Amino acid sequence: MKKIFIVVLGFLLFLPQAFAEQQKTKVDIGFSIDWTFGCYKETTFSSISQSLLSPRFQLDATIRSNDFMHKITLDYFYAKPSSAMTNTAVSYRNFDPITGECYYEAFESKLQFHRIRVQYDLLYGVKQLNKTTFYAGGNLSTNVYMQFENYPSITGIMSLGPSGGFDYQINEQNKVGVFCALPLLGYGVRPSYAGCDARLMKYAEEDFMKILTLGNFLSLHNYQAILLNADYNIQVTKNFSLGVGGNFEYSRIAVPKERPLYYLNGSFNTKATVSF
Repeated sequence: MKKIFIVVLGFLLFLPQAFAEQQKTKVDIGFSIDWTFGCYKETTFSSISQSLLSPRFQLDATIRSNDFMHKITLDYFYAKPSSAMTNTAVSYRNFDPITGECYYEAFESKLQFHRIRVQYDLLYGVKQLNKTTFYAGGNLSTNVYMQFENYPSITGIMSLGPSGGFDYQINEQNKVGVFCALPLLGYGVRPSYAGCDARLMKYAEEDFMKILTLGNFLSLHNYQAILLNADYNIQVTKNFSLGVGGNFEYSRIAVPKERPLYYLNGSFNTKATVSF
């Protein structure tokens, strides 16, 4: 995981700068720390889990070239949620294969939840009205939801959909931006219960790419999501700005149909941006 994060970080930091030098474009590199309020409901594990004031980190690169805007976003959220199974010890009924008898064992949950999103948006400035520029385009997004107990449960989704938003330049130092993204088509791999099923574990051992054959095509009937963010930025110097903002996200993954996953997350953030 650390190696992947370092590679993506290097990509965000160095590739946009090289791109800017060749195309004479403007590049913004931003980093924000969010504090979230939200919950997720993983029906393969427990009725509901929630987590308040958990950290969420976001690294993004915005490349503006003529009328086009490229946005690359790396989003990571971590939580130790509370639920009916994590607030108290749970008694499990186990089977002893030697004696052939059943016995009860106390178990204390140490549930952890991780969410990673990597998204690319290609937007076009369709209209400029006074100090407001409106953008429309599309996005390619990869989402990974990871839940760890004594065993892992990992959901991976790749999707395509429209994006849009606007920038409002209040004056030379102050700017407001609002953007929204929706998935319309995708492909996802998700186990049918909290632990990895036998085929998934077998494919992971034999040929990792075979895991992709366990997935499902996604559209509005089994995958609904919306991502909305708003930022207010203050230009401190020519190449540095500070900002505050908020994010809202809702996802429902109805695969398998009878055991959907719900993810609801809202956050407030502080952000620092370096421009080239």
